[in-house]
Amino acid sequence: MSTPWFGNNQQTIGDKIKSLFKNDREPIEKKAIIAHYRVKTALGRINSYLSKIEQRDRELFQNVVESLVKRDERKAKMYAKEVSELRKVAKQLITVQYALEHASLKLETFLVFGGAMRELQPIVSVMKEAVGIVRSLAPDVWIDLQVALRELETSMNTGVADISAEIDVGLDNDARKIFEEAKTVAEQKLKEHYAELPKILTEAEKSGEASP
Repeated sequence: MSTPWFGNNQQTIGDKIKSLFKNDREPIEKKAIIAHYRVKTALGRINSYLSKIEQRDRELFQNVVESLVKRDERKAKMYAKEVSELRKVAKQLITVQYALEHASLKLETFLVFGGAMRELQPIVSVMKEAVGIVRSLAPDVWIDLQVALRELETSMNTGVADISAEIDVGLDNDARKIFEEAKTVAEQKLKEHYAELPKILTEAEKSGEASP
């Protein structure tokens, strides 16, 4: 069996969980573990949503193609509009997915190696942004993230002694930077996984949006 990359002297997350739940001396880390579990659960749900969206997108795209072959442009435009709406949702979910993967990794680092409570604040900023995006798209993901946020914010309030107003400066910028990167990744993934709609339909849609 291979050993963790950080060596035998460091605990794995599994070891950490076992040791923490054997005693009540580290309630802050217990809350971080619960938050991490909820973030991972949310990521699993997002993956499931994206798989269903990709499957539905293929079906709709095929309908677009078949309608064009039959010279039924009206139906082709109708299906193309549905494809566009579906891909907007996919882009938002991929954006959240990327941001939450960052949050999950930071939580893992905090749990395995420890650290100051202030290190949780950027994670909270990212998750609050994610909550706002998924609220209407994926209510079950929203619930997971709300629970995770509650646990993290409670743990931070427990250890609030080392969190000052100065620490908050720039944290929103950190979250914004992560989401800017996430949007770029989402756009790239859409190009890789979703077939491009015929230009005649996308141009017609754009001209329709521009019309008063």
